[in-house]
Amino acid sequence: MEVPLRRPVTQDELPKAFATIARYLIDSFREVANENAARDTSAEYYDAKTSPTGPTTFRRAAAAGAFPTFKVGRKPMARRADVDSWIATQARTPKPKGQSGDDVDAAFFASLQPRRPSR
Repeated sequence: MEVPLRRPVTQDELPKAFATIARYLIDSFREVANENAARDTSAEYYDAKTSPTGPTTFRRAAAAGAFPTFKVGRKPMARRADVDSWIATQARTPKPKGQSGDDVDAAFFASLQPRRPSR
């Protein structure tokens, strides 16, 4: 079976052909972007990199059970509302006179460490 040969495209028809291809590509890109946006969890959840506490404090607090977490792969995630409410409860009180900032920081991080059962 012979394939019929197409006639050559004239220069007047090229812009219309390119516009059709461009519309098709734009529609395809929009569909993919909308699918990816539907799966985006960044607006509702924090991970260690996006948390306002910083990665180390976020991981320590998550390991200590300060707020509920779940894992996506190996990355711990937590709801923004839970992390923000935990941060609000961690407001620092003024340092008593004679106590250095290092002592307060050490006490704060010690409270985040998981407790080991006594033997």
